Amino acid sequence: MHIIDIIEQFVTSKTGHLQDCEDVIHRSDGFIAVIDGATSKSAIRWSGERSGWAAARCLDAALGALPADCSAREAVDRLSAAIRDVYRREDRLADLEVHPHRRLTASLVICSRQRRELWFIGDCQALLNGELICYPKEVDHIVTGARALFLELQLLQGSSVDALRENDRGREYILPLLKQQALLQNHPDGGPLWFPVIDGFAVPDEGIRIHPLPPGEVMLVLASDGYPALKDSLAASEAALHALLQEDPLLFRKFRATKGVAPGYISFDDRSYIKFKLQSQD
Repeated sequence: MHIIDIIEQFVTSKTGHLQDCEDVIHRSDGFIAVIDGATSKSAIRWSGERSGWAAARCLDAALGALPADCSAREAVDRLSAAIRDVYRREDRLADLEVHPHRRLTASLVICSRQRRELWFIGDCQALLNGELICYPKEVDHIVTGARALFLELQLLQGSSVDALRENDRGREYILPLLKQQALLQNHPDGGPLWFPVIDGFAVPDEGIRIHPLPPGEVMLVLASDGYPALKDSLAASEAALHALLQEDPLLFRKFRATKGVAPGYISFDDRSYIKFKLQSQD
């Protein structure tokens, strides 16, 4: 039996209002996970809710129904099926097969208590005994670089950081790419730019990254990518984030993102963090 001791956890939205949050921390007998619902790139609503919110909560429920001893492959297939069931109920499956930017999409990092493994699908992150494990998307480097270039040119032409925070024209500039890059989801035919997510369609084996945990007691942190500099305490992670946002609120120089901090918001993205100790007991 493997004992879990939760040390600290935190989740909040970029607006500062928890009801807007598209991140979920899942805790059940079998699993601890961070689920990062992707920001919607369309106006579609799911029972009145944004796609990221709907995706995260669907997967939270599906994780709770998984058998504790299931494999990573089985878990991913069941999670994908849960999203696909939503498409069928909403009679949207045919449309979403050809318009992937409209799908319910999420990244996850999952700790399987019984198997003593970490499973990564997408760009959530973890610290395993202080060592960072993450899988950033190559396509993000390209798209965020394009936004950074556009914003630098805007500043050279007389705009200001405050004006661009109010109206993030850099985000508008890359939005067509953000929509089209969904074609790369779960598609190894996209070459080095493809990336795995849970979106109701098949995830290739190579998109499921499995990290066995070492024997004995381990210290783990699971987090979404709302923490650009993940640290081994919540306070340190929050401090690093706040320092970054103070220095670079548009997020195009010190750290490049697809969007900056909008006026009145507390960050550029939702964020979630859970730290826990996993130990064996005979």
